Amino acid sequence: MKSYKTLSALFFLMQCSLIQCSTSAHADVVSTAQDQCGGNLWVVEISITPVDDYRALISKYACTKGGAFIDGQFYEGGEPAELFENGNVEYSYAGQIIDADNKIVEDHVGAGDALHIDEVLSGFPHLAFVVSRWGASNNYHSYVIYSTFPKLKRIAVIERPLSKFQANQRNGRERTVDGFYINKAGDYLIDRLTTKGTDLGTSNASQKWNVETLKLAGDEFISVNIRQYHIDTYTRLK
Repeated sequence: MKSYKTLSALFFLMQCSLIQCSTSAHADVVSTAQDQCGGNLWVVEISITPVDDYRALISKYACTKGGAFIDGQFYEGGEPAELFENGNVEYSYAGQIIDADNKIVEDHVGAGDALHIDEVLSGFPHLAFVVSRWGASNNYHSYVIYSTFPKLKRIAVIERPLSKFQANQRNGRERTVDGFYINKAGDYLIDRLTTKGTDLGTSNASQKWNVETLKLAGDEFISVNIRQYHIDTYTRLK
């Protein structure tokens, strides 16, 4: 895998505005987050990861319905207060990519309840972001993958990769992706849920799924197998 050295900085004092927290099209992401927040939006952390001639930036936002951050401490009613996710604070993330000249070359990598760079298995040549969203009945993940050499290029968006829970007979976290694996031939593979070859259900609970295996072939992913998905019998391709 690529060796990533991520730098993180905390910004508890910065309340978000379209001027402070965004530029160009990224302002739309912040504006949407502000609308959904319905309160005060703060930049609480920015992580910077160098990758080849680029830097990947992931911003973490905190939405509060009152109170304020002062000198790194959150206050409510003038008193120091603890932060409780899904209580008095909700977090969201957004990503950008900047080149060696400090120009934004990818203004919206993705946005969701979680966003991180996946350190894929040894030799994987691309930059892989995982975007996650949490729902009341299920969790949703997607990969956004870029080639960073010789020039930046988005090569794939992979929807619904299997989670640890889905790939290990319910043993594992729903909020963690199972990720890429290598077969006996040395190919990089990833499995995702798909409705290809199934009848569309009336709800997520009634939907039957197949599992599709994608293989990395240069700067693209190709489908190499589609089969029925059952959580109790699923196995990776060999």
